[in-house]
Amino acid sequence: MMPAISALVGAAAAAEGFVANDPRIAATVAAIGATAAGFASSLAAAAGSAVSAVPWVAVATSAGLGALLAGVPTTLGNDTLTAWKINSDGTVTTQKSSSSADPFPALTDGGAAWCVYSVCGSTADAAAQAYAQHQNASGAGYTWVFDKCTLQGSTSSSCSFNLLDKTSGSMVTSSSVGPGLAAAPWSGTACSSGMLDDTACMSYVPPPPPPPVTGSPTSAAAGTSSSDAADTLNPVMLADTVNALWLDAAQGSGYNGLPYPVNAPILPSQAGTIETELGGSAPTVGSFTSGAGTLSGTSSSAPFGTTGASTGTGASAVPAATNPGSGAEVNLGPDPGVGLPSLESTPTAAQILAPLLNLMPDLRSFSVPAHGAVCSPLVIPFFDKSLSTTAHCDLAEKVRPELHGAMLLVYSLVALFIVLAA
Repeated sequence: MMPAISALVGAAAAAEGFVANDPRIAATVAAIGATAAGFASSLAAAAGSAVSAVPWVAVATSAGLGALLAGVPTTLGNDTLTAWKINSDGTVTTQKSSSSADPFPALTDGGAAWCVYSVCGSTADAAAQAYAQHQNASGAGYTWVFDKCTLQGSTSSSCSFNLLDKTSGSMVTSSSVGPGLAAAPWSGTACSSGMLDDTACMSYVPPPPPPPVTGSPTSAAAGTSSSDAADTLNPVMLADTVNALWLDAAQGSGYNGLPYPVNAPILPSQAGTIETELGGSAPTVGSFTSGAGTLSGTSSSAPFGTTGASTGTGASAVPAATNPGSGAEVNLGPDPGVGLPSLESTPTAAQILAPLLNLMPDLRSFSVPAHGAVCSPLVIPFFDKSLSTTAHCDLAEKVRPELHGAMLLVYSLVALFIVLAA
């Protein structure tokens, strides 16, 4: 799982524009591994088991996988017949369906034949399925459902059956029969279905699906069949597992990886591409549902390894963080003797404000010039005489302070406008 997680994080980082050697990619993978290890340790402690017994599906469920799947039943593999629904309370409901495809090889002249009572088949499983269909056709009180056969030597077997209530479909009891290998090669009727009842070929009838089962992720994982375990993990499950763990890791204290891409989460299509790149190393249903192994510190071989080992190809490669001081020395030639650059001294506050404060130096030294004017008497010619008066001077003298202030203001404003207009 960790190689696939590393490659998916690298692909998501590349899609967001991060370069492949960004150390935050390795830090993200490490944080996801540490988060998974923390969930596994808690689950192991609660169950009283070893960390090695904790399956990845239980870790992903604890991280919030069910919320991302939105309660929609999802198969673990691409071709599996079992759908998983992760409930809001952390439990898992599994529902198995039946395949209509005939799973048995044909019963041919000269081939092997396994028989029990009046039914025969090309294999022990085929004979057991034929026996179950024979019982159901005879009006038995229960619905016989073939479970599995266990070989006991080269010529005998023990096959088990679940007997279901015909109304509720729930299991009532179990039974078993023992098909044996015929001593001589088959010379009777050839059947393409691989099943025969007395002398007539039988068509394969898919057994009814069992009722849904709800339990813990660990118990559901334990019920995974060997045929399902070999299937490649569903890209939907892989993508949302990484999304759940990355989102949880990004919220932890001291996190120094890439931010979780809330608006561009990892897609199933990206997970499918990574699984294709990994080939035989791609995660399977079995690796997702079986015990994850032994947790050994930060070793890259640990099931929840906290190192970002380089995996995948192209943009999906996630390089491990390395010491920049290590590696072979690179000779860049003789020292060119270029000295350190010189920097200007930082100006003071007075130097910064000087251009503003000295913007109009003439205005700062402006003053109203002194004057020596006197009030002239008013002379009015009247016929042959001149009439003179200084009444207006007397009046102006009485209001000298007020008149002085008003005129000082007027001339100051006029002077200011003249200076600014220049």
